[in-house]
Amino acid sequence: MIHGSQTLRVLVFSTRGLGFCQQLDQIVAAVALKGGVIEALVHDTDDTDNLDNPRLQGFKQIKAADFFANPGAYAGCLVVDRTCTWYPGIRYKVRLKQAGFAVLRVEQFLNAPGLEAAGGSYRLHSDLMLSRFDEFLGLERHWHDNWSRQAYYYSLAAFISMNHEYFAFHCGDYQQRYFSADIDLKLGAHKVYADCGSHDGQEVLIFAERVKHQFKAVHAFEPDHNNFINLAKRINAYIAQHGALPVYCHELGVFDRDGYLHAEGYGSGVTITEQAGTPGNGLHVCRLDDMLDELGHLRLEIEGAELEALHGARGLIQQHRPTMTVSAYHKATDFPDLLHFIEETGHNYQLSLRHQSLEPGVLCIYAV
Repeated sequence: MIHGSQTLRVLVFSTRGLGFCQQLDQIVAAVALKGGVIEALVHDTDDTDNLDNPRLQGFKQIKAADFFANPGAYAGCLVVDRTCTWYPGIRYKVRLKQAGFAVLRVEQFLNAPGLEAAGGSYRLHSDLMLSRFDEFLGLERHWHDNWSRQAYYYSLAAFISMNHEYFAFHCGDYQQRYFSADIDLKLGAHKVYADCGSHDGQEVLIFAERVKHQFKAVHAFEPDHNNFINLAKRINAYIAQHGALPVYCHELGVFDRDGYLHAEGYGSGVTITEQAGTPGNGLHVCRLDDMLDELGHLRLEIEGAELEALHGARGLIQQHRPTMTVSAYHKATDFPDLLHFIEETGHNYQLSLRHQSLEPGVLCIYAV
């Protein structure tokens, strides 16, 4: 269908997820490469993340129930399926096949021959991991437990094959994301917690619940202004409910320097680059070493700047040996680079890998 003589007509099935708009940009670019059109975006059951998102106003939008009530209206369309990104979408897969639709997973579509230019990180991960496959296999020695090794191999399979359904085979509890219940992160009332990439503050509250609202301090870092407003609102509501607790929100990203750097993307997918920002197109960033005097636990979920942030916190890490939860999926080189940095600290961290999402997200190295 992608290479046929007829116009490529695409249905994007599922708008779920805070990162949908970024992925939709890639899909639009891929469809444009073939001179095709996006017929509609289908909101699946209980999907409210982007139901009224103004960024989607230029597209026809329908709900799954309305689509299946009259699938013939979209006969001949190729379905680009995102449902398994957030939960097993087998009920939709069966019904789409029964209705005669050709279906491709979104990462498979974006990397189909002729569309690779729009595929972004999917192709980058696959090509680099294949070219350095022996090196990636050798990283197995870092993992403390068999569960980590299994998670690691499923992750390699997902990235290399560009079939992200592999992530669903080894997935933990999303409700406890970044704080896997089977790993003792040495949390407690005496700890200073740095939450980097706080977005709207949900993970701060997961931490607070875990320690029963007893902590020395929480520092939440979020550089995007709109996200920061939502973070501040959530934290203010939390403080109003639980009392005057030492929670501090910083409208800053974390990096290996202090400054104003160019940023790309929007919403939950804002990425800081190495380039200096010009007025209006950048984000303020800082070194954690320049912001904090103490650190007990560090969480990094910062869209590919994790390694730079670790370099900017090297002094704190060397002095205080914090436990850490570090995302390891944004860049193709995350596994070798992050593991090498942690090993170089000389702290003999016990390393585990946990995955708590049905997509690449929340794939984290735990250092204890």
